[in-house]
Amino acid sequence: MAEPSLFCQINTAATGPAETAKKHVPVITVPATIKVGQPFTVTIKVGEVPHVMESGNFIQFIDLYSGHIYISRVDFTAELNKPEVTLSIVLPHEGKRTLRAFSRCNLHGIWEGTKEVNVTK
Repeated sequence: MAEPSLFCQINTAATGPAETAKKHVPVITVPATIKVGQPFTVTIKVGEVPHVMESGNFIQFIDLYSGHIYISRVDFTAELNKPEVTLSIVLPHEGKRTLRAFSRCNLHGIWEGTKEVNVTK
């Protein structure tokens, strides 16, 4: 059964129930060095603990942002996908940036994970 209170906010590891957060907060992995204007890979996996992908409980999508700038969305279907994606992206400005990933579970709402990156020349 859906948890209505989780649909009233964007949940994070700090704000959501700990056991639920372990299965829902996106984990972002990037290279140690990111060069301005150069493609690099970003891997986003939903949860420290694998999330089920059954017809009654599954991750619907993952969105990726750099700060508040939208980069990409990947949609998933129940039973046929694993909630993990690797994207090749480019960040056009140097400096500290926050990559933000959002995942949406049909029963537990939207969850956010972040990763600070330093983009250099």
